[in-house]
Amino acid sequence: MHMPFSFLRTTICLLCSLSLTACLGNRPPVNTQRYSLPEVSLPNTTTPPTRILILGNLVLADALDSDRILIQLDDITIQPARDHLWSASLSEELRQGLRSRLAQRLPDTLVTDALPGTKLQASRLQLRIDQFQGHMRGEAIMSGQWQWLSADQRPLKIQPFQFTTPLTENGYPALVRALGQDLDKLSDQIASQIKAMPSQP
Repeated sequence: MHMPFSFLRTTICLLCSLSLTACLGNRPPVNTQRYSLPEVSLPNTTTPPTRILILGNLVLADALDSDRILIQLDDITIQPARDHLWSASLSEELRQGLRSRLAQRLPDTLVTDALPGTKLQASRLQLRIDQFQGHMRGEAIMSGQWQWLSADQRPLKIQPFQFTTPLTENGYPALVRALGQDLDKLSDQIASQIKAMPSQP
């Protein structure tokens, strides 16, 4: 006895549907983890600042402009993590982390964001971040370029940078701490250049 084709097709579709439902039902729930860059302690001083540094534009490469932590799988492949996210946008994480680190290293300087509607006569720091990610070989990578401008927008220093920090153990918490150390190295580099020209505003 031959089974009608339409009945056979309906049976196959139903079995596939049940199989797919079972797979989705057995899938574990998403366990989202959010991370912030390590904080730094600010200097406890009452001395008025002698210089103002405006933290200006911070431009991210397209792949970084997300709340997902990136992992570089090989020399050409970058993949965003599904369940491991920044607690804020990466731009805000970097801006806040850089602001506090520069304030720590430059206690005589007021490090501030640009204030809309005000015209401060102060030097300005602008950054482009090309890499801020983990690598499967077990390290955190940060690269890009920063530019220090005078109060009248003259370039005082243009500096490319690239830093790597080995992970002390496996896992995303270790990666985030290593990326924080990369940001420490960038802050050291910027602060040392600013200190070398103390006459600038």
